[in-house]
Amino acid sequence: MPEPVSIPVTDKFIQDAAYYAGKTVFASFSNGMKSRFGNGGLVKHMQGKMGELAFFRFCLDNGIPVKHVPFRDDYSTLDEQDDFIIILKSRQIPVEVKTATLKDPISMKTPNLFYNKNQYDQKEDYNYIVVFAATNFELTQVVLIGWIHAKKIANYTVRRDIKSPAYVIPVKDLKPMSDFLKF
Repeated sequence: MPEPVSIPVTDKFIQDAAYYAGKTVFASFSNGMKSRFGNGGLVKHMQGKMGELAFFRFCLDNGIPVKHVPFRDDYSTLDEQDDFIIILKSRQIPVEVKTATLKDPISMKTPNLFYNKNQYDQKEDYNYIVVFAATNFELTQVVLIGWIHAKKIANYTVRRDIKSPAYVIPVKDLKPMSDFLKF
């Protein structure tokens, strides 16, 4: 099982996550787009931005060059490149960050994580990395759990008895963040 990497949640970290979450939600509503999270999802978007900011911090701390980040001031149009583009071993690699909400993300007592089937199926190219992050319900912790190559996700079972069908990815199958630089 991968060892989660905890990222400090500072006032600036929370301000940045809230800023980009607000930009996303309010731009979506003003342009008639429906949130994937049903109720507008400001908190859900903030959790997602926390996961993305944690991955960005991980890249900076580990000297991973980041060519593109999914943070922008204008979300009035959809952008297919709302993932990270990093450079490892002279290769450009897209990275999508998926953020779960867990009671205790550091202890990793959850056996599985989920990747929305519709979102996965909408991708045209599966040559990217998926990094799984998690926050606690209070948004005072954020961890990077591990990563997997997107092509492998299609091999997992789809759970259909939940709000949206999703691939079930066992946490034990994720590679640890310490192996990320070896990709």
